[in-house]
Amino acid sequence: MKKEVKKILAFSGLIWIIANLHHPVTPSYFTGLKLPDHIFGTSYAAMVFAIFITAPVWGSIGDKGKRKLTLVIATFFYGIVQISFSLTTSVWSILVFRVLAGVGAGGFQVSLMSALVDVSKREESKVIMANYSAILSVCSAIGFLIGGMLGYLTPQTVFIIQGVCMIFLSLGIKIFLKETNPQQRVDAKKTKFIWNIVKDKKKSEGVFNLWIITFLFITFFVGLAYSGNNNAFNYYLKAELNMLPVVNGIWKALTGIVGLIANLSINVWIINKTDIKKSMVFILFFNAIFAYLLFLNDSIVPFFLYSFLFFTLYTILLPILQGFAVEGEMKDIGFMSGMFNAIKAFGEMIGAIVAGFSYNLSSKMPFLIAAISLGIAFILSFLSYLRDERGEGESCI
Repeated sequence: MKKEVKKILAFSGLIWIIANLHHPVTPSYFTGLKLPDHIFGTSYAAMVFAIFITAPVWGSIGDKGKRKLTLVIATFFYGIVQISFSLTTSVWSILVFRVLAGVGAGGFQVSLMSALVDVSKREESKVIMANYSAILSVCSAIGFLIGGMLGYLTPQTVFIIQGVCMIFLSLGIKIFLKETNPQQRVDAKKTKFIWNIVKDKKKSEGVFNLWIITFLFITFFVGLAYSGNNNAFNYYLKAELNMLPVVNGIWKALTGIVGLIANLSINVWIINKTDIKKSMVFILFFNAIFAYLLFLNDSIVPFFLYSFLFFTLYTILLPILQGFAVEGEMKDIGFMSGMFNAIKAFGEMIGAIVAGFSYNLSSKMPFLIAAISLGIAFILSFLSYLRDERGEGESCI
């Protein structure tokens, strides 16, 4: 593995630790302010809506030879926003700063994926994505754990700590990381934003073939299912089971460690030894089953067991989707990474909104919606696999 890949993975780990510090204390912050139940979903939806809008833009700017700059700006901006978030007390101010946080988060999500592909050989990209997902999983869990431990401080203090750490990390990226995409393509005279491609019929048909459209729909429904389940799970622990933030932190740390092991073993085996599309079909099927079983069970032990299986399968599925997003030679890596993150964020936005409002009907309703969404993703994946078997499908991205 190249030295530059290791450096980017190291910075990725630090970013995801810091970016997850606030999650365990946010439910306590909202309940302490006596805000309506839907705020846990709508605030997250506001953030991922901004990711949906800005991710392709960040990716396109990075494709112009400014990958490092986008990463520095995105992390610095996110840090400033989180410090400011500590001052919010109303629904509308929370939503505004969640949108701004999404702008920054979209930038570093796209830039990290694209930078890794910039410095990797094409045949190594899927394995690198598996390594990245492993780091994302375990470091997000570490962030949750640390955030849970910091839950004994006020939530506002945790937000400030998070923001300051992200600002220092931005400066570290500026000093220690090289530009991963220094050469501009000769034919890239104009940044390729999504609206430029949609308006050009020839370009649109070349980019959005049948497989890519199917892949993006699968990504959307997976994002919807994960977001709805995750948001409902976090709020359920506090509102229904009255558990302390540290419990959520420990739980996320446990699932993160298992996710790390799965990414470095199961994912590598899937990538090297199996038909990846076929494997994705099976993963989606079983993930839908576990989401439905999660909806059916009210007892604490089955609830945690099926949640554990659900999140583990998601950590296996994510690098597979990321690998599809960044493979191929005909499209700008930043643009395709941006499209993937945008559609994923759009699904997460819808999932968060649906979870927030369906939770008012029943605390278990978001888990049923997650199961249905994964069922749709399974059907789309299965149909795509059948097309490939009959020789009717499009080639990979």
